[in-house]
Amino acid sequence: MFFKQFKVEGLGCLSYMIGCPAAGKAFVVDPKRDIDDYLHTAAAYGMTITGIIDTHVHADHISGAHELKAATGAPIHICHAAHVPYEHVPLRDGDRLSVGKALIEVLATPGHTPHAVTLAVTDLARGSTPQLLLTGDLLFVGSIGRPDLAGGELLEEQIANLYASLHEKLGAFPDLVEIYPAHGEGSLCGSGISAKPSSTLGFERAANPYFKLSPEEFKKMIAATVPVRPKNFPHIIAQNRQGPALLRELRAPQQLPVLEI
Repeated sequence: MFFKQFKVEGLGCLSYMIGCPAAGKAFVVDPKRDIDDYLHTAAAYGMTITGIIDTHVHADHISGAHELKAATGAPIHICHAAHVPYEHVPLRDGDRLSVGKALIEVLATPGHTPHAVTLAVTDLARGSTPQLLLTGDLLFVGSIGRPDLAGGELLEEQIANLYASLHEKLGAFPDLVEIYPAHGEGSLCGSGISAKPSSTLGFERAANPYFKLSPEEFKKMIAATVPVRPKNFPHIIAQNRQGPALLRELRAPQQLPVLEI
């Protein structure tokens, strides 16, 4: 199985490529809008990008899923509950996607958003149990995703969902499983996120403060630590929900001579 993490410095956005060079196929998860890294990496390993997954409708950056689909023809996969209007493959809890020797299982893990998913990835060449979890914005290294983006009227429900996803859905996996989140240091989708790019579920259970709380304590800590919501988040969410315009379709800024400027 091929696995690679990509990082956008400053924004703390993390994306991934899961592939199988033997089968010549690869999936990209939570792609950034600048897709050249994915195209070059796939070509270098003799793989074709055959699938794209967004773990949720992102709030802090414009998704690169549509750019990647336009460049490769690969379909976009996103949770059916996201109710996006663009063409996509709907994901449901328990769905399985095969990428050669890599197997991706979909877990519904609402909390950060009502439609968020986590991806359990198994390298079938090494065994039949998952080796890693792509946790999206559910679980970060040292922190968790903020649950307020769906709106104040859903906040209590989202906090309960977040707690259940962490303890029940991820509770089915052993400590040795590696976790790879969609964000790292610098992201505004959580607070106190570590600079480390990955962790293990066991270490987070032992060291992440959110795992040590009762449901009531969890609710109080969330209220005390959720960062201020940036004003551009609603606009970014709306763009990602409807499907952002391709870069080539955007109106280019007018170029002016230096003296005229």
